[in-house]
Amino acid sequence: MKFGVLLVDGRPVLGTVIGNRWVDLGRAIVDYHRIVEHKDVTQPRDVGDLLRSGFMTRSFYRRVAEFVQRNGRLSDYALDGPEPSFLRPWRPGKVIGVGRNFRAHVAEFDNKLPTEPVYFSKATTSCIGPDEPIVMGGDYGRVDYEGELGVVIGARGSQVTAEKARDIIAGYTLVNDVTARDVQRGDMASGNPWFRSKSADTFCPLGPVVAMAELLDWPVIVPLATRVNGEVRQESDTGRFIFAIPEVIAAITRFITLEPGDLIAMGTPEGVGPLNDGDVVEVSSPQIGVLRNPVRVGRTECPA
Repeated sequence: MKFGVLLVDGRPVLGTVIGNRWVDLGRAIVDYHRIVEHKDVTQPRDVGDLLRSGFMTRSFYRRVAEFVQRNGRLSDYALDGPEPSFLRPWRPGKVIGVGRNFRAHVAEFDNKLPTEPVYFSKATTSCIGPDEPIVMGGDYGRVDYEGELGVVIGARGSQVTAEKARDIIAGYTLVNDVTARDVQRGDMASGNPWFRSKSADTFCPLGPVVAMAELLDWPVIVPLATRVNGEVRQESDTGRFIFAIPEVIAAITRFITLEPGDLIAMGTPEGVGPLNDGDVVEVSSPQIGVLRNPVRVGRTECPA
């Protein structure tokens, strides 16, 4: 139960895996509703459409998969061909990052351990997909990679308790919380927030897919690794969070309502470091895949 936007014959296609094959999920949903439910629905274009429409649930996935397989339609929707090329799964409504959520990462910057979740926002215009370039302005100074697990919100939540946090999670993805480190340090020294250093265009790669929440055990403990030019720079797992996912959701929703399509980047482990022109950075987890992005110096344009 993974969902992504694939590049097929030069066009984006919302897909999922059924019977070990990537299929055109948007078409299958439209046909399922027309033939089985006897009603018309708008074809979803990306994971955001799935989340907002309520289609990204285990029960709905099973109904559509059964429709495809029992009616012999797998070949009709299959996206066969070379290795899939993925685009950005969706543009989140909000991106909320969690800072200082691994003890070893706190130590490597000689910061104090937080007593409650530290969170910040990233501009949604910073979001890009797999294989899109991270573009560093020539005047940014040091720019760091930060590989993280992303929590994808599937239901509206305000004042959510830690015990109920799982109820609003639709799935998980990978995030590279790229940070203009010199800019961040300067802003912090002036008593200013982190927003600018975290929100430059292209500084929030995410993907390659969204894994449905049920694919991961609860509590969520998955390996995370970041490689630069094939060399492992970060290697940890989400069992080492200072504040686990339920605590983070409870802390955020005490003040901020989360909505379907929002994204929480759960914090990075130790081993962060600078990126250079020509690098290739990869964030990976076996359950989700590999988020790969090249790096270059230049001018950026806001992703569409």
